[in-house]
Amino acid sequence: MITHARTIGPVRPPAPARSGRMRTRAATLAVLALVARPPLAAAQGATTPPAAPAAVTRDDLAKAYLRMDRTYAAADSVGRISDATRALVNRTFDRATLSFFGGRFAAAVASIDTSVQQLAETSGIPLPPAVAAVPVLSAFPGDARRTLIGPNGAVIPMRVVVPPTLAKSKRPVGVLLALHGAGGDENMFVDAYGQGIVARLAAAQGLMLVSPTTAPFVQSAEPFDSLVAMLRREYRLDTTRVFVMGHSMGAGAAASLARLRPSKIAGVVCLAGGAAVAVPGAPPMLFIGAQLDPIIPAARVKTAAEGTPTGTYEELANEGHTLMVRRGVQRGMAWLAALPRR
Repeated sequence: MITHARTIGPVRPPAPARSGRMRTRAATLAVLALVARPPLAAAQGATTPPAAPAAVTRDDLAKAYLRMDRTYAAADSVGRISDATRALVNRTFDRATLSFFGGRFAAAVASIDTSVQQLAETSGIPLPPAVAAVPVLSAFPGDARRTLIGPNGAVIPMRVVVPPTLAKSKRPVGVLLALHGAGGDENMFVDAYGQGIVARLAAAQGLMLVSPTTAPFVQSAEPFDSLVAMLRREYRLDTTRVFVMGHSMGAGAAASLARLRPSKIAGVVCLAGGAAVAVPGAPPMLFIGAQLDPIIPAARVKTAAEGTPTGTYEELANEGHTLMVRRGVQRGMAWLAALPRR
């Protein structure tokens, strides 16, 4: 779980090029609900009357999301979410995500917390404890905070999870590059998005996990080149097993890498986003849409898949834009595992 400023601070993606790549609605509306700014009066230093409740901060929004992520993952892992409940929770969460962009910060947090309580009650899952003091790093073996030096000396923060068995392997080891959506940062795939399920699944498939800040990868493929070079220096990298997965804005970045570096990537999974890739030699690509997604509708994801000769489309029923990531990761990792070597 996340307490450090990077996870809850705003990450403004660059304006995407006006080509055929799928663009997110209002920069995906920073869909993770982690970047709300304090009310204008508070930002300007106005004094709050003593009787007024404390202003809701972006920390509160981040913690509400983490409570939801933990509860949703716990209930889903034991099969205790009915279709009707899944749909209700996803619609509620996505509405809350959009409502705080209208300045209704307290209402957004209250809505998420009410939904968490209802989900816990209906699924028989204990309510998660308050998110206050939590580890700086996750409990995954081999989890480390690293930086990548990109083009022009740019410093790109990232989380790298290399279990000891893989770090010491005498055989080449593959890698999964995981790119978060707008509003998140390098910690999302390790600490959230289904309680870091991708780290566990990557390790089970013998893959290192690298989760950097996404924005530089939207701008250029050069950070990807720098990352692969770094991994080759430090590990026995299997260059035939370099995979990319992205959510929302990260899905757009993943599609861009597939277009710009098709021969370097063995497979791509785009969750709730992406763009058509029609270049010669493009890698296999799985596009997964969410039936209830109000931010990047499933129809747009399907259109991207249909415009990709190597693309496959699947859709998750009763899921919305953000909470779909857990099931999307599970399906995507199984799909990657089944790919033949290129």
